[in-house]
Amino acid sequence: MEKQFGIKISDGSTVLSTFGSKSNENFLTLYDWQKRAIDFFFKNNHLAIYEVCTGAGKTLMAIELIKLVWEKSPKTDILIVVPKNIIMESGWYKELFEAGIKLQDIGVYYGKIKEYGKITITNMQNIDRISLELFDMVIWDEVHNYGTKKMLEYLKHPFKYRVGLSATVIRSDNAHYNIKSIFDYNIFKYTPKQGLVDGVLNPFNFIDISVEMDDDSYEKYLKITQEINMIMKACGGFYNAMRRTDAHKLKLLKLMGERKQMVANYYKKFDVIRWVCQKHEKNKIVIFNEFNSQTNKCYWHLLDVGIKARVMHSGIKSNKRTEDLSDFKNDVYNTLLVTRVVDEGWNLPKIDVGVIMAGNSSARQTIQRLGRILRKKNDSSTLYQIYCKNTIEEKYSLQRSELFQEICSDYKYYTLEDLNEHTS
Repeated sequence: MEKQFGIKISDGSTVLSTFGSKSNENFLTLYDWQKRAIDFFFKNNHLAIYEVCTGAGKTLMAIELIKLVWEKSPKTDILIVVPKNIIMESGWYKELFEAGIKLQDIGVYYGKIKEYGKITITNMQNIDRISLELFDMVIWDEVHNYGTKKMLEYLKHPFKYRVGLSATVIRSDNAHYNIKSIFDYNIFKYTPKQGLVDGVLNPFNFIDISVEMDDDSYEKYLKITQEINMIMKACGGFYNAMRRTDAHKLKLLKLMGERKQMVANYYKKFDVIRWVCQKHEKNKIVIFNEFNSQTNKCYWHLLDVGIKARVMHSGIKSNKRTEDLSDFKNDVYNTLLVTRVVDEGWNLPKIDVGVIMAGNSSARQTIQRLGRILRKKNDSSTLYQIYCKNTIEEKYSLQRSELFQEICSDYKYYTLEDLNEHTS
């Protein structure tokens, strides 16, 4: 995609202070999938969900859709709803401006700011304060977030033009069926595999690295697993246990959390992380974790060998995260340690190396994290996955591996022992 903007905006800077120019021009060449996506919308009664892989340009497609709607109906007022403020502030606001939308046409409605515009951006927390009848078109960003009983009622509002955006609509509670039905099952899909074939996404190499637990750790792991299995058997299975309100459910959740923390924070994983960071010391690296404690430990392990990383998780204040992300984009440092807090919303720059140190079993997280390394750039990216063998983590890691192997340019598998031999 070729883009030429009339004004450049520094990454990481505050949203309003950068907009000093009175005019902005954008010349955009759409990808073929974006043209097909736009046609899909107009052929399906202005009602569509777009399940598009991260990094392929679904926001730009939606903005182009807005422009075409305005060509047909210039007085159309548009509402954009997001689940997180960060998506509003560093995502939509900037991208609308960069795409040529005038500042005076963009309003934001959240916090202490209550302003309507030709395009109004709000969050799901303020949707009940918005006068929906003022708008002809709505864009539900990360539409999978709106599957609750309350939010489904807002999805049903009869806007003339309705758009849903997501990497994947699937939800663990199956509420995605309700979301899809509201959009008459008009689903346009664009997968990572399609994006790689079309050259929209960046090719990547994938490397699996397994570690084995020492005898004492593994014995503790097996003991916890045995306790979990006993409780589930007594309750008639996991789902029955989750329906209960007694001590069995609380005990089960506690044990499952303890086991997950134990595997995620297993000390040998940090040896692999040091190896990866030293191997790619000149590359931009993002390391994906699940827990704040794991991310903090990783930071100190890397600092021990002279690698100065930064941390982004829910325990870090938002303004500090924004500052650190700006420094990352501007090459002040090259290694970023993150939890699921950046799975949605935060606009990461082009990444050379991604490392999945721990993750959950959801397809959405897998697609989102993969998309972080697939933004188009000059060289191939590399994705690593680290997991503990013969644990519950291996099952989910192999599921991810199956997807990654199908679409990667090259696949390799190593054990920790292989890495030790390679570096000795």
